[in-house]
Amino acid sequence: MSTPPDHSDTTLTPDQAMQLAIAHHRQGQLEVAGRIYADVLALQPRRPDALNFMGMLQLQLGDPVRAHRLLRDASRLAPREPAVWINLGNVLTALGRLPEAEKAFHRSLALAEGPEALTNIARLQRRRLEWTRSEASCRRALALAPRFGEAWHYLSLALLGQRRSEEAFEAAVQAELLLPEKPGRRESYGRALSAAGEQERAVAFYRDWLGREPGNPYASHHLAASLGESPERASDAYVEHVFDHFADSFDTHLAALKYCAPELAAQALRDALPAPAAQYDVADLGCGTGLCGPLVRPWARSLAGCDLSAGMLARAGARQAYDALVKEELVRFLVERPGAFDVLVSADTLIYFGELAGVFVAARSALRPGGTLVFTLEASPDDTAADFVLTPSGRFAHTHAGIRARLAQAGLVERRIAAASPRDEGGKAVPGWLVVATR
Repeated sequence: MSTPPDHSDTTLTPDQAMQLAIAHHRQGQLEVAGRIYADVLALQPRRPDALNFMGMLQLQLGDPVRAHRLLRDASRLAPREPAVWINLGNVLTALGRLPEAEKAFHRSLALAEGPEALTNIARLQRRRLEWTRSEASCRRALALAPRFGEAWHYLSLALLGQRRSEEAFEAAVQAELLLPEKPGRRESYGRALSAAGEQERAVAFYRDWLGREPGNPYASHHLAASLGESPERASDAYVEHVFDHFADSFDTHLAALKYCAPELAAQALRDALPAPAAQYDVADLGCGTGLCGPLVRPWARSLAGCDLSAGMLARAGARQAYDALVKEELVRFLVERPGAFDVLVSADTLIYFGELAGVFVAARSALRPGGTLVFTLEASPDDTAADFVLTPSGRFAHTHAGIRARLAQAGLVERRIAAASPRDEGGKAVPGWLVVATR
């Protein structure tokens, strides 16, 4: 069989081609590796190692559905191969099918006890807040492989969940020494410190991070949250950073959290508007990967989406629900389009704004008379306290009274402010608001 153009003068056997493809894969040359895997599978469609590696590659490319099909077939053809079950478990995790993922990891363990399967099980146990079980799985992994960095990482998070911060710090140091530097891992340490109530340590952690990376938007924003400060909004740089890094796994991650903000917004439109007949000009503010798009499309004569994250917009475009997608901050997007819309929808985006007055004024300017604004927010744990607060999660929570006051100040008519949870977190429903207002 022929290899890609840079090796086209050489004819390889399927086994040689697989070795070449794996080498390209390990070097991060995914497109080249994918072409060779595809060539091998064209000749040998039931070849388990080609199905396995092609499945891993598809997961890396952000297509867990295709990856699942490939790895499911590989597991049927090579049911006694531990690595295939680990990879299948990782894909099932990405799809939010966590009980099936855990079964796959246990199947791998039954075939051969290894640190990777144990660490993946620890990761799922952590999601369920089973801190002691997660710790035990990590320690079992480290007994097998004392220098397995991922096990040290998840051990540190399990210890933080038990508020054993000194031990957690020591485990985190081991993880940092053994693993390549990765911003997402550092972010998880900070979130775990805040979730464990270790605010002083969280402050020190983010200050140390800013000492290494002055101006880092993530560290700056979460330092403010750890200090109990409430800026007026998250910076554009913070929002863009978070969601560009989150784009490929956004939908599957939210599925695991029972995320329903788009469905809440769509139900609010059903309650507030006439039956859909493609009769309105609609904008989806902070459209993300476009989860709202197909839900609100039936009302849309035209449907525009705006978002700060190019990664999110690329995913939204693949849904083919929008007439226009614009990379722009949402207040600026609204101000630049006076009287352009009949309906504005914003699902789980205004949680990155504390002070909402400017958003509401801009929304009123972009709405035509009689136009409708629908959005979700998170609810402040103390509805008698300040109108908004920046929570340890990095998101803002708002009071009922604060929302009402700002709608009125902006000249919008409150139609409904109802308690509604947009997602679960830590195994509990996050308190929230579903709001409908009109011009």
